[in-house]
This record gives sequence, structure tokens and C-alpha cells, in this order.
Amino acid sequence: MATVKLTVRRRTDTGKQGSKRTRAHGDVPAVLYGEKQDNVPISIVANDLRAALSTASGRNVIIHLGLDGEESSAKAVIREMKRDAVTREILHVDLQRISENKPVVMHVPITLVGESLAVKEGRGILDHTMRQLEVKCLPGDIPEHIEVDISSLEVKHAIHVSDISVDKLEILDYPERPVVEVLQPTLFQEPTEEVEEGEEVEGEEGAEAPADGEKAEEGATETSEEKS
Repeated sequence: MATVKLTVRRRTDTGKQGSKRTRAHGDVPAVLYGEKQDNVPISIVANDLRAALSTASGRNVIIHLGLDGEESSAKAVIREMKRDAVTREILHVDLQRISENKPVVMHVPITLVGESLAVKEGRGILDHTMRQLEVKCLPGDIPEHIEVDISSLEVKHAIHVSDISVDKLEILDYPERPVVEVLQPTLFQEPTEEVEEGEEVEGEEGAEAPADGEKAEEGATETSEEKS
């Protein structure tokens, strides 16, 4: 698991208004807690936090905190991170102190490796239902991701949580939950009606049927989607 360094400052301006003022100065309000110590309100320079989260591990990093100018006064992991729903700006972070010899609970991303022949040949559709696993382990054993091999996955087969095993990790998710499966495609056949000679096509009064070779346009619509 990647490690990063962050210099943080104690924050005396607390509460909702204090948090707004902290963000207005380009910092992110945060709280450091855990290990039976008092909660410490802190602020982190927003650009420094974004840089710390830009590694391949994302938010799954061990953070060496330098509090009030100290070189390294605590080690922590990100427990909660609140973002603005529209701008994706980081609004608040909860950091949990960790000890190298005490297990922590983390969510680790799942990476699929290999290729299902059933999917490649068009006989099935891949359904990746779980994107991360909740695990318990020592901080030094937290992986950047957990690989799941799907190369032998056939139609109507699934890989469940119980099928996954990683050294030094205790997986906490429900064992029978499917992580990834190959579904059988559902074939839809539109009903067709034969029109006898001389019979009018049902439609708007006065509408003409399209000439041979022409295509009638039917209700084209556009949709748009919008990440936390």
C-alpha cells in the first residue's frame, strides 16, 4: 500500500462557519481521531491533499501526518471523505490514527483480470456487481487492489466473496454475495403483423406509408447522465 506525507495544521475555527472559512482560504477542514486519543480538528492544504490522493491507490493510502510543523507525528488512513455533489470539491475528511501492529478495516478496490470466453464470443454478458471488498488486516498488509480472475467464467456462473482468498487479509463481506457473474443474454423479438392487400395501415388520418427503401423515424430521444 502506498504511503504519502501531509503537513497539517491544528484548526481552532470550528463549526459550519469555521469550515466555510477554512475552505475559503484554500484548505480542507478535517478531523484526526482514534487510538484512544482526543479528536483533533485540523486543516489540510487542498492542493496537497489532491496530490496525496493522485497515486494508483487513490484514497487507500497510509498518510504520515506532520502536525503543526512536526516531521511525522501520526500515521492515519482516510475513513470518510465528503465531496460536493456537483463540483467534486473535497469538503471534509475524517482521518483515523493507525498503529502498525493493530488491524484496521478498509475497503479495497477489485480489479478483474483475464477475459471470459463466453463474453468474448457473445454468449454472455459480464455483470460486475461488487467494485470493492471490506477487509481487515494490518496497515502494512493493505493491498492497492484485489485481483479476480474471470478467464474461466462461463454463462450462468459467478465468483462469490467466498471464492476469493488473499494472504494476510480477512474479508468481511457476506460470503455468498456474487462479485462478478456472466448472465445469459435475453433475446427480444418484436411482434410483426401481416397486412393483407387492400388493408390500410393504422396510423394518423391522412398519413402516408413510407416508400420502398425509406425508413420511418420512430421517437428518437437523447439522454444525458451525470460521479460523488
